Amino acid sequence: MQKVKLESLSLAHSLSDKPLPPSPLIASLEGGKVSDRLGKLRFNSENWKQRVEPTDAKKYTVAGRLQKKSQSPVELQFERAPNDAAKKCPMLEVRSANQPQLGLAKSPSMMVGSTNTKIAAQRSLSVVNAQDEEPSLSRSNSSSSDSDAERSSPRNAKLDKELANNKSAAAATNIGARIQVPRLDDEETFENFFASQSKKPENSEETQLEISAFDEIKPTERLVSKRNIQGPKGRRAARNPLKSLAQRSDISSEYTEIKTGIAERELRRQKLESYGQRGNLAAEAIAGLASIEDFKAVALKSSSLPLQQMWLPHKSLMLLHVKGRTHVQTRLVAPNQLSLNRGDCFILVAGAQLFRYVGSFANVIEISRSKKICAAIVENKDLGCTAAQEVILTDGKYVNERQWRQFWTLLGQPDEQQLQQPEIADCGHADEDDVFESSLIETNKIYEYQDETLVPLDKYWGCIPKVEMLDTRKVLVFDFGSELYVWNGKNAPSDAKRAAMRLAQEHFGATDAADYAQCYLNPLNYAAIVGRRDSTKYAKRTAERPDWCVLGKITQNMETVLFKEKFSDWPELEREDLEKDYLANGVHVVRALNGVALHKGEAYQEPNLVLEQSNLGRGNFYYDNDTMRHFDVITKSTDKWQIHEFNFDSAEAREDYAHFYSAESYIVRWVYQISVTVRELSGKVSNRSTVGRDRCVYFTWQGQDSSANEKGAAALLTVELDKEKGAQMRVAQGDECTAFVRLFKQLWQHQGRKEQCLARRTSWRLYQLQGNVTEETLLKEVACESRQLRSRSSMLLLHGAEGQVLLWHGCKSAAHTRAVALAAAEALIEQLPTDLFSCESATLLQIEEGEENAVCKQALGLEEQRNYGSLLGNSKIYDYTLRLFNFSSTQGIFKAVELMDPLRCQDRHSPYPFAQAQLYNARQPTIFLLDDGDELWLWMGWWPLEDVKINSEERSSPTNDNRAGVNRLISERRAALETAVDYWRAKHGDNEAAAFHGIKGHVVWAGLEPLAFRALFPDWTEREDVREINLEDGRSDVATPISEMLAQMTQTEYPLEVLKARPLPEGVEPTRLELYLSSDDFQLALGMSREEFEQLPVWKQTKLKKERGLF
Repeated sequence: MQKVKLESLSLAHSLSDKPLPPSPLIASLEGGKVSDRLGKLRFNSENWKQRVEPTDAKKYTVAGRLQKKSQSPVELQFERAPNDAAKKCPMLEVRSANQPQLGLAKSPSMMVGSTNTKIAAQRSLSVVNAQDEEPSLSRSNSSSSDSDAERSSPRNAKLDKELANNKSAAAATNIGARIQVPRLDDEETFENFFASQSKKPENSEETQLEISAFDEIKPTERLVSKRNIQGPKGRRAARNPLKSLAQRSDISSEYTEIKTGIAERELRRQKLESYGQRGNLAAEAIAGLASIEDFKAVALKSSSLPLQQMWLPHKSLMLLHVKGRTHVQTRLVAPNQLSLNRGDCFILVAGAQLFRYVGSFANVIEISRSKKICAAIVENKDLGCTAAQEVILTDGKYVNERQWRQFWTLLGQPDEQQLQQPEIADCGHADEDDVFESSLIETNKIYEYQDETLVPLDKYWGCIPKVEMLDTRKVLVFDFGSELYVWNGKNAPSDAKRAAMRLAQEHFGATDAADYAQCYLNPLNYAAIVGRRDSTKYAKRTAERPDWCVLGKITQNMETVLFKEKFSDWPELEREDLEKDYLANGVHVVRALNGVALHKGEAYQEPNLVLEQSNLGRGNFYYDNDTMRHFDVITKSTDKWQIHEFNFDSAEAREDYAHFYSAESYIVRWVYQISVTVRELSGKVSNRSTVGRDRCVYFTWQGQDSSANEKGAAALLTVELDKEKGAQMRVAQGDECTAFVRLFKQLWQHQGRKEQCLARRTSWRLYQLQGNVTEETLLKEVACESRQLRSRSSMLLLHGAEGQVLLWHGCKSAAHTRAVALAAAEALIEQLPTDLFSCESATLLQIEEGEENAVCKQALGLEEQRNYGSLLGNSKIYDYTLRLFNFSSTQGIFKAVELMDPLRCQDRHSPYPFAQAQLYNARQPTIFLLDDGDELWLWMGWWPLEDVKINSEERSSPTNDNRAGVNRLISERRAALETAVDYWRAKHGDNEAAAFHGIKGHVVWAGLEPLAFRALFPDWTEREDVREINLEDGRSDVATPISEMLAQMTQTEYPLEVLKARPLPEGVEPTRLELYLSSDDFQLALGMSREEFEQLPVWKQTKLKKERGLF
């Protein structure tokens, strides 16, 4: 049987060695083998690209633009292949170098150090990044007193693990530290307790004796020794108790200390009883006297630090660098000229100024990202920036020299160097965006606070952060080199927040915190090597962080835009809304808003001034409905200073405090107290009240005609005068809050300077009344002309030299408006301020509209045909307040914001709650919706031309316009018109029979407003510059009905001749003119059908439209 098996195996082996005979069927076919066919398929799949012409997409990239510029190739600053391993910082734990003593935990008030003070934070090596790295010396600086042998023993390791698992239970039962019991048989214990005998030196020299030394030996008496008596031989020997004790295994060498606190509480109770027997004091006072404080461990705060200004996540001057492609990095860099280059985008944030520098070789992603960041800063007033809009500085277009000079001044460039544009580094290598992006991400260091230690997060160390890591119960520390943030979850313990902030402060000021020797670059100085540089040498170690670096504390849901940009998946709702705004064919469409929700609005809220996290209401009291507490605001004193360019003068006369001038700036100091009163259980107001400390706020009032130097001097002098470190608030003319007006009862605003006002006392002057109660009266001087009269208001007409005061009442002036105006006129005659009168007495005369005497008509130049939109003969009842909505899409979301009157009252309507400045000071172009009861007004802004200088012919050509901006503006106008129709339907009901529900409203353009619209504002000044811009755009001064314009903007088809003419019809998108052609015109204009045109690539479609004049 075995022989047969061996023969079969031999036969199988011989058959396997023979080649198979060729098949006649396969051999007859060309390429019949499978390998040949695979080779042909592979060959054809690789060579088909050679038969296709290369695309021109590379010409529009950064590399293509550099090649077109014929710029010599630039080498990368450091070598890094795409597959090179990441180089990250070693993960080191951060422990405090200032451990609390005597069991007292250190709070931020106990340890306040400047960020410039360099404290060496202690660290210990936690994780080794790679196995092939050289071993580094690990030095443990733990605050524990355990020895290395005890920490490495298995028994202690097991106990530590059990303690870690039961930490929460131990904290609940007040379990203390573990106490080590010394062992009696331990050699170390005996050596420490008993003095050790000195050993005989080994290398001692031999002592030489002489024979004469034996003569000194004297005989001594022999000692008597005790005789040892042996016991019985059957008795057992006694055991060594110490040895027996050492051999026992049931005795632990340590125990856990349990602190009950019974003795301390009993001693405290006895002390409280002894204090209570000797004095009639409250329990809180007795407890305060009985407490023992360790004042040696307390470091007082520096008086130079501003109040409530600790750990802000921003600086007064910040330069942000936007660079990258995949995950664009926005980093804080040194605010100087050396950080700039032509290949990236930069954002300069400086208080009330915001600049966006766009490099000539910046990619599209960087430009879009920088634009979005600036929009978020302007919308949310983020990073301490109060700018109303951004200033765009495009590299190579030095049109507005004033803005460029401001930009270079903030970056520290001298004036003599600004005459010529300073040197800016050219664009670097085309691939440097990806290299720097990945290298910067690898320098990220993220810690989690645990037990007085900042522990590195292995998962996110050297990686881009994600939102999933933000736990509401944790405290995280983010170290991005030039930025260090302490992120506090809303449910994190308060002790952990304070301790983490203290550790972050020590880590920020440590001498070795900015060590990036194991990384590709240093995030503190990398901007100096980006681009085309003469020298690419840079230091990877920085001894200390510069002053422009940020150490900030961030609370959950209060993150800054600079912090959000570090995350790869930060939730952005506007992106989802933008995706909904695009249709399948790519036409940009903005959706209209819900008119029902817009008409309903939000619940009424009283004006409320918040200072130092306290509600002051209207300036007299505030009632908290949640806690049922009544806060009375008590004014202690008020002081006023007038600001000049280099100094300030104190207002001496109290009667001059209420007079302000539009060409000047002032500082007002208000010292007040807050008294708190509660209600009893019966509902009555309690007789007991608590008066708080003296508080202080500095108001900086800036007139609308004051110079920029005075406005800047007012801000600087406010800081100088603020000795109390109180709150500071800027008040622009026209934005006065109720608390500010109540300081003066009657606030007068005069035109020009005081000298000019005194010179006008010999002529007639007109004042417009604002405010609904006597304590909040504001009188603003307007041009003494009949066109400034308003039928819904009461106005004061006075002559200072003759002592005449005429109180003019409009025919629709409300009763409370008349009462407030009469009280102001009577107080004016009683006081006779020198700013208005040069006589010793004055008389008052009340005049109704339509019954003016000759003196009034001559003073106002009033004619028979009233040119101010008079309401005489109008039977309409004007017992309502106008409503104003602003449509905007600053962050890409089309939304409406309702503006409120700062002097509003719930039970009294305001006749003229809004000013012209609110329309013209808004960021342009914009849209406003004004509700005048039974009529709507849509106010359209203008396209600003600050940075572009073109003539009318060039402007009429759509090729010179901002195409994306024009398309977006057209869509917003269409959406605003549709929203107005829906708002009208929600207010007046459905009317299906009429077109667009029978809406009654008009569209007006900025600078071309009709008289009926101007009469809805308290005063109006013509803007000829804006009027000229809209006239060049083909606008008219005739109000267009909303229904007519909406029908025109929703038209979907135009003749070919109309689309080739300029300007285009309203609502037509310049980049999609082919959509408005009929089928016949489409074939005639483009020479092909619509289906054939849609199959072409986008670039060919654009090229064809340009050739045929449809782009």
